[in-house]
Amino acid sequence: MSTIPTLCGSFAGRASSVGVRVHNAAYRAMGLDYTYVAFSIQDARSAVAALRALSMRGCAVTMPFKETIIPLLDRLDPDAAAIGAVNTIVNDAGVLTGYNTDWLAARQALEEVTTLDGKVAVVLGAGGGGRAVCYALASRGCTVHVCNRTPARAQALVRAFNLAASHPLPAAAGPEPTDQSRPCDYDILVNATSVGYRDPGATPIPGAWLLPDRVVMDIVPEPLETLLLAQARRRGAVCVPGWRMRLLQAATQFRLYTGQEPPLDVMEMALLAAIAPSRD
Repeated sequence: MSTIPTLCGSFAGRASSVGVRVHNAAYRAMGLDYTYVAFSIQDARSAVAALRALSMRGCAVTMPFKETIIPLLDRLDPDAAAIGAVNTIVNDAGVLTGYNTDWLAARQALEEVTTLDGKVAVVLGAGGGGRAVCYALASRGCTVHVCNRTPARAQALVRAFNLAASHPLPAAAGPEPTDQSRPCDYDILVNATSVGYRDPGATPIPGAWLLPDRVVMDIVPEPLETLLLAQARRRGAVCVPGWRMRLLQAATQFRLYTGQEPPLDVMEMALLAAIAPSRD
């Protein structure tokens, strides 16, 4: 007699197949009777009602619903509450708990290449991604500077997490912003804006900001190497690609959904194949 598989999925304004391929590859590798489906949604309230009605085990949440979905949940993990954004929902016998796996993935991705305690970091962007990255860096004792094109948002983030300072982010002009002045010296620079997403000709900062022997991370997951990372690599920086953070946050979701350790190698292969199908 066949059984209905445990259902997981994602809620997004525009559904993506990447998470489907990554999670389902992991379920197959582990022999789990789970399936992962991507949903395009317009209304968070209706989506959460469907999650309850279908008894879904869990669901990823993407923009623009990471904040608006919070009041619809029963519980909030302390880290998600501090960040003010949810990207993962877990259903435990009808009780919906919101988590944020982005911040932990950002910290893990950076700690694969460097230590964080006592480092000076510059974060570009004060949106949901920027908040998660700043929270991750602050949790390890970094001195964090925030750059954003809307100064008030950067200032609010500095106050929220007791960070070092806020700075303006230069306006883009073609492939590279024209203002070359760097806000401060740094050990780590993280792009938490969407500049460069599926756009190989865009970068959020001037090349003059990039320095040798620093760590540069771009949370943009596609392309595999953004223009920012290509420029940083040529200048001798240690680069952390956005797909790595995407992989690690999916791995944490897998743990939350299944209670098991994820097959990270399998998930990595599926992720890279989904982002770059023609990659050898």
